[in-house]
Amino acid sequence: MSHSELVKALAGDRELSEFDSRAVTIVAQLIERVQEAREIIAAEGAVVDKGSGEPIEHPAVKVERMASAEIRGWVKERPDLFGARPANAGHVSGANVDKFGGFKLVK
Repeated sequence: MSHSELVKALAGDRELSEFDSRAVTIVAQLIERVQEAREIIAAEGAVVDKGSGEPIEHPAVKVERMASAEIRGWVKERPDLFGARPANAGHVSGANVDKFGGFKLVK
């Protein structure tokens, strides 16, 4: 999904204020960062060689963890913007969209 499609899916059919529009853009960027980190981890593994032979956590794991925490923060602080919506919301071109790339709100 392209960046603009992700932003559109997050915003839905709502008219957003300038602040909410910026928040949606930030969350879309965070989702993209998590997806990119997951692709890197899948390709390179979660553990890498430090150079001295000592295994360390891949830097992409930290990026994924931090971006995921940031997304959870937005969802928690702005349930009106990122929480559950009516059943017909969250559709792009008639297709159902996974708006958080696999993330679920956990209470």
